[in-house]
Amino acid sequence: MPDHPPPSKIPHVDESRCQACRKCVARKVCRTKAIIAIDPGEPPFIDGNLCYGCMACLPACPFEAIVT
Repeated sequence: MPDHPPPSKIPHVDESRCQACRKCVARKVCRTKAIIAIDPGEPPFIDGNLCYGCMACLPACPFEAIVT
């Protein structure tokens, strides 16, 4: 696994854009399962301890809710 990125390079969920999709496409493409949803209907968050900064989630979200 690559080196862990600095916190400034870990993406995060923009809650104002997130639609809290029932089947989050970005979660599906995340190889490390760093995108975590706690409550249905609430935006997920990205666990910085699991994310290694591949950025595959950014283009996967149709609402552009995952940003750096």
